Parts: sequence; C-alpha cells; structure tokens
Amino acid sequence: MKYRYAACLFFVAFIIQTTLMNIVSVFGTTPNLLLCLVVIFSFLYDENNYGLVLGVSFGLLYDICFSQYVGIAALAFFVISLAIMLVNVIMNKEVVFSVIVVTASSTVVYTLIYWGIMFMLGSNYSFFHMMRFLPLSVLYNTVIVIVLYYLMINKVIRHHKDRYYK
Repeated sequence: MKYRYAACLFFVAFIIQTTLMNIVSVFGTTPNLLLCLVVIFSFLYDENNYGLVLGVSFGLLYDICFSQYVGIAALAFFVISLAIMLVNVIMNKEVVFSVIVVTASSTVVYTLIYWGIMFMLGSNYSFFHMMRFLPLSVLYNTVIVIVLYYLMINKVIRHHKDRYYK
C-alpha cells in the first residue's frame, strides 16, 4: 500500500472519529479509529512505517484540534507503534489471535499513557473513571481491528497459490 492511500484512510478515520462516532457511542464509549489504524498498519506493514509516521501526524492533528494539551495522542501512537514493531518479530501475522492480543494491549497502553500524561499535567481525570470505560473500549477497538484485518490481510500476505505470487 502506498503512503497516499494510507494517508487517505487515516484522514477518513480522523473525519469519522471526530464527527460521526459520537452518534454511535455505547455507554459513553466510542472506538478510537486512529488507534485501530495505527495497530493495523504497524502490525501488517512492518517494512514501511505507515503506522508510525501517520499515527504521529494524525495524533498531532487530533491534539491540535480537540485536546487541551498538544502531543499526548501523538506520543501514545508513537510508543504503541514502536512496541508493535518490536513484538511483530515474535507474532505471526496470519493468526487472528495475535491481532486480538496486540489490539487489546494497545488500547490499554494508550489509555494508560493518555491518563498518565494528563495526570502529570494537572488534569483532574480520575483513574477509575478512565478504567471504567476501558473494557468496552477494548471490545470496540478489537472488533474494528478484526474487520480491518480481514479486509487488508490479503494485500499483505501472499500465498503460493496467488495468481501474481513472485
């Protein structure tokens, strides 16, 4: 996949995340589409840094537009993308369970990083308030990443029976 297609996907996810996702919230929780794309692109496209570069870029854009402090989401996406690239050596891309584990752990790490930095900067977000919505957020993000995984895995993994396998 080329950078321009990946950037278009991130841009569409950014627009949907900021406009339409509040309509589909369940118990006050919405999926984080940018995090889902960072996980997918960092996990599937390990030779290209799509998840790292675009995650940091759109994390900064998200923080500039909607956050009290600039750089928190970008830093969280950067850490998650690097961690996925390191774990990518151990995990198999063709197994769906590995994607589920990576998505669940990435959602937890993102939430902890975001809360930790906000807490250090003097915000009054409660730890229990953030953790109360975490299970539903993990479930939302996992479902979205599984759907994206099945849509994109055929473009990444080539099998010897594929027509253009070389």
